Amino acid sequence: MRFVCSSSSSSNSISPAALYTETAPPLPSPPQSLLTDPVLSSSIRSLRDAIKVKTPFDVDRFKSLLVDHPNCPFVKSVMNRLCEGFWPCDESEWKVELEEISDDADLQALCEFQEREVTVDWWSGPLPDTELLPGMKVSPMFIIWQHGKPHVVMDHSTSGLNDGIPKEEAHVKYDDM
Repeated sequence: MRFVCSSSSSSNSISPAALYTETAPPLPSPPQSLLTDPVLSSSIRSLRDAIKVKTPFDVDRFKSLLVDHPNCPFVKSVMNRLCEGFWPCDESEWKVELEEISDDADLQALCEFQEREVTVDWWSGPLPDTELLPGMKVSPMFIIWQHGKPHVVMDHSTSGLNDGIPKEEAHVKYDDM
C-alpha cells in the first residue's frame, strides 16, 4: 500500500514518511534481558489485571490495509508494538524529581485529562498500590496554558528518557507541506 499525496508539482508524489516505511528497520522490542528479569516479571505479573495496552487504532483493519506493504518486518513490528506497547530504547534510571502540583487549576486540568484518558481506555485505571513497584517509572507531566486552555505535556526530556535513546535508532521522517 502506498500513501499518495497530490501537489502542484506532481500528481503522484509519495509522502516522505510513507516512502520511509518501505525501507525502515523494524521497531525495537525490549531486550531479552528485561523480558526475563525476575524482578520486572514479578512487578508485571502482580499488575497484569491493572495494566492494559490499548490503542485508538483498529489494529486488525490497519493490518489488512498493509497486507501488501513491501516491508513486512517493519509492518509486523508496528502491529506488535500497537498490541504490546512501544519500547523506548532505554534501560537507564530516569532522573525523575517528582514535584507536587500546587496550582489548583493545573491539578484540575491534570485530573480531567486523566479521567478522559481512562474513560476512552487509553490509560489504565488507578493501580492497586500507592507505591511504584520495582522497574516502574513515572513520566513527568505538567500543564501549559495557551489561549486560556490547559495542555498536558508529557516531559520525556526532563526524565532523561530521551537521553538513553541511541541517535542511530531515533528515526523520524517528516512530511513537508
